[in-house]
Amino acid sequence: DRLKLLANATQRMNDTNAYVWAVEKLVTYYPQKQYWTDLLGRLQRKPNFSDRLALDTYRLSLATGATSAAADYMEMVQLAVQAGSLNEAQQAMDKGFAAGVLGVGPEAERHKRLKDLVAKRLAEAKAGQAQALVEAKAAKDGGELLAIGMDQVYGGQAKAGLELMQQGIAKGTKRPDDAKLHLAIAQLVAGDHAKSAATFRTVQGNDGTADLARLWALYARKK
Repeated sequence: DRLKLLANATQRMNDTNAYVWAVEKLVTYYPQKQYWTDLLGRLQRKPNFSDRLALDTYRLSLATGATSAAADYMEMVQLAVQAGSLNEAQQAMDKGFAAGVLGVGPEAERHKRLKDLVAKRLAEAKAGQAQALVEAKAAKDGGELLAIGMDQVYGGQAKAGLELMQQGIAKGTKRPDDAKLHLAIAQLVAGDHAKSAATFRTVQGNDGTADLARLWALYARKK
């Protein structure tokens, strides 16, 4: 109750830093949807927050139960498809349908078309996975190894997927902090909370990656 009083008081005083601190404490002890929605919304509005972190933000929103709008589910699924994270895209789509958010209303047919597209892309990716892996290992950059590895983790192949992600990081990527953020998320998905927490702490980017990693770490504590 004292944390709630502090959050309300700092909000009335327009003390943004103190308010965010209080809400971060609230999600640590009382991880309610509205607090996560508030924190993630504020993070995305920060001037230095990069648009490329949208999928990672949606991931945390879905994980915390803060995703409720059909448009957010659809956007997340489309971003996951673009990132090659097709197992994740299918899981997010399934959650949206199970929650009764997708597959209903005037956009129901559009939701169904996207669901069919995800299933088609996932089947194609599985059929071509061996060749994609050969090409990823031959590439100079480790980005594709990271993407394939993360997709494998979401597909239930945690050990193999995490190994590929580590290989990708060792090879080098254009954005090392993004790579570490994705590795930490994958470790959390795989159930390795200790390694995940340690990896989140290594994310240092000033473009929103470190801020997002801190929020992911707060969520991970309650897992």
